[in-house]
Amino acid sequence: MDCLCCADGGAGPTTDKEFLGSVCNLTAADGSKAKFPLEPDRYILYVIAGCPFAARPWALQAIYGLPIRIVKLFPASYEDGWFFFAMSDGEQELVKNFPMAQVDPDPLGHHHLKQLYQIANPEFQGAISVPLLWDTKQNTAVSNSSLGLAEMLETQFKPSLATRNQHLQLFPVDDDEKVKQKHDDLIKWIHSNITTAVYKMNATKDGKLHDTLVDNYYRALDTLQNRLMQQDKQDNSTSSYLMGQDLRFADILLWISLLRLDLAYQFRFGLGKYSIREDYPRLQAYTEQIMTIEGIRDTVFPRDIMALYFMTLKWTFNGNGRSLPQVPHSWESKLMMMNK
Repeated sequence: MDCLCCADGGAGPTTDKEFLGSVCNLTAADGSKAKFPLEPDRYILYVIAGCPFAARPWALQAIYGLPIRIVKLFPASYEDGWFFFAMSDGEQELVKNFPMAQVDPDPLGHHHLKQLYQIANPEFQGAISVPLLWDTKQNTAVSNSSLGLAEMLETQFKPSLATRNQHLQLFPVDDDEKVKQKHDDLIKWIHSNITTAVYKMNATKDGKLHDTLVDNYYRALDTLQNRLMQQDKQDNSTSSYLMGQDLRFADILLWISLLRLDLAYQFRFGLGKYSIREDYPRLQAYTEQIMTIEGIRDTVFPRDIMALYFMTLKWTFNGNGRSLPQVPHSWESKLMMMNK
């Protein structure tokens, strides 16, 4: 299966706000290779342990054991953005407060992620973000599109370079259009109602709107838990995924956010009323089930995930005093019992 990005040789559209190239396994009719040809050990994937978007392609790299080098930046940032090596006083203070952070030195010798962006495009005007896939031979960026990278690893890298879990088909094949469309719709729904919903909570200064967003988030979790339970009944199973017995990328997408809910979101974004571990038993079992997939645990660093939300300057500045968490449901239940 070949992704559509190969149609232009993987170069991708030209823009000053993001990189949209693709590693491509095709060879043109004239014998020329793609701009970013498929080669083992050629590419670096830069990630932040806590970032749910970087976790998308990182999870696929880990699941399939792909020969792509993973480089983890310090899990929190300061005024100069994401860094490998602390340069400013503020960055050094972050490292002092979390000396056990899982950080990899940049094999290319840079101290900040922004240096890579400047090398790839001196006129770059977009967000200096992860994930970022880097071509070490051409010394330039391939892509910083989290979904595009995940699909690229599935369609371009996995067929010939996977070293484990080759039986998985995380993205439905193109010839099953009905299933493919359902999967695409599910990805969009999870992205809107789960992945990005928490950031909308953090952005609002309106307490009433914040509570509404929180309630909507929990309703989305209710929907997902009910979906899994109904799928269990349909499959006569206790371990179904969102679309049945086959693990899909949509499951990985949801799993990434569920992990972060109990570790960070419930505290940072005022989502303390319910937790996955206490109030959503089917989602908790689902999360644990996905954790058993070979390789995926290599992407999970709990304290580093927390560091993103509790140490990064913009989160600590924007989050403190901005939103009042709801009372945990367990406390409300206890108080109701006491008042009877």
